[in-house]
Amino acid sequence: SNSPWATWWAYQGLAGPQHWGYLNPDWVLCRSGKFQSPINIEPRLLLFDPKLRRMSVDVPELVSGVLKNTGNDIMLSLDDVMSNGANFSDGPFMYTYRLAQVKVHIGKTNGRGSEHRIDEKSFAAEIQLICYNSDLFKSLQEAERMPYGAAIIAVFGEIAEDFGITNSAFKFLVDMATQVPWQGQGTHIKDFRIKSLLPDTNYYVTYEGSFTQPGCQETVTWVLFNKPIYIDQTQIETLRNLQNKQIDNRMTMMEGNVRPTMPVNNRAIRTNINYPSTGGLCDMKRITFYE
Repeated sequence: SNSPWATWWAYQGLAGPQHWGYLNPDWVLCRSGKFQSPINIEPRLLLFDPKLRRMSVDVPELVSGVLKNTGNDIMLSLDDVMSNGANFSDGPFMYTYRLAQVKVHIGKTNGRGSEHRIDEKSFAAEIQLICYNSDLFKSLQEAERMPYGAAIIAVFGEIAEDFGITNSAFKFLVDMATQVPWQGQGTHIKDFRIKSLLPDTNYYVTYEGSFTQPGCQETVTWVLFNKPIYIDQTQIETLRNLQNKQIDNRMTMMEGNVRPTMPVNNRAIRTNINYPSTGGLCDMKRITFYE
């Protein structure tokens, strides 16, 4: 549709998440879909699947791309992903998925920064590596509405306590984001060590869901690592202070870009974590699921 509203959406107000499904006929799944993301993951409902393999991560040492302030998020789009992409396979995947974009989600408060929740608890940030099925498709745009078209690998960001070691790749992204303070600005970045963004773990949770932004297409295999990376309070503040232009040109800060959790609707939430017992899952300082 050609109305100016067709591409205009936000995280609050009349163009916020509860209205996405009405803003554009192509986005109807945002309100009527039964396999929507994000979700709250209840550790006691996780299904251990012995057939789940460890994920193969075939990622070049350095990647380059354009970091853009879209107004709704900070997005890194990888350069020319066809030639030598960053690829994810095995794990829950039947195909190879090639990284196309990295997006960072944060909240207005640290307690609500991740889109996914574990046992109703949020993290300070969620970094999403958005990949497309490169066995069947040539681009994310082509793949995003097709079955098995996409995979999103989610990494939780946890505030490091007392000047602990923080993640160097996340710091690099935030430092570069300060060069694009206004909506629509972009900057080319090179020598990004994307692999450093991933936590050191082979364990994950996986389920079938959707994109968490319009049009909410239900073509995504989600993989959520069981360990967070550690980030810094000041980095979150920096991202919150990036500007997005509202439609009436008032300046507002990006603040939070978190879609509320959606109903699970009897989906299987599988994991390759084999617990000797589930007893210790809930009585913990944070989430033993993430120890």
